[in-house]
Amino acid sequence: MNQEEKTSKFKWILYVIVVPAIFAITIFVIFLSVSGVDVAEKAKEASKNIPVIKNIWSDNAVQTASTNNDMEKQWQSKFKEQEDYIKILNSDLQKKEKEVSDLKSDIALLKKQAEEADTAVKDEKNVQLKKLYESMSAKDAAAVLAEMNNTDILQILNLLQPETQAEILSKLEPKRAAELTELIASDSL
Repeated sequence: MNQEEKTSKFKWILYVIVVPAIFAITIFVIFLSVSGVDVAEKAKEASKNIPVIKNIWSDNAVQTASTNNDMEKQWQSKFKEQEDYIKILNSDLQKKEKEVSDLKSDIALLKKQAEEADTAVKDEKNVQLKKLYESMSAKDAAAVLAEMNNTDILQILNLLQPETQAEILSKLEPKRAAELTELIASDSL
């Protein structure tokens, strides 16, 4: 019976005092947390005065500080690695941009050379064409030109001296010579 009394007293203390106390403390902690008080930090500060708990907090604090320090060093080394990698990439980018710039200037130079070569070839052909028609008689030149269209005739006549042009036009059919004369006059205006 004595055992039952002790158990029932224990249950009574548990149900009447301990459970409501835990409930009240929990409500109080929630209220303080909602009102902006850092309850955990305040508990740590208060427990520093209790000898046994003081040792527990100090060991955890040293471990936490050590862990934080190690993690910070790891992040700093990773950050440094990433910075170095970015520098390498920037260097490569600058090299590639210079290569692109050099290639663009080479392309521009080659285009200019191609245009000059085309112009030189065209000029050489025009010189040869001029020599050919100036070496022909006006009658023969007129016979050849009579078979061409007006645009081609104008290009050839523009290469020749005015006297040679006049001789060739005089040997063409009068109607065709009049058309060509009008075209020559409109080009010179």
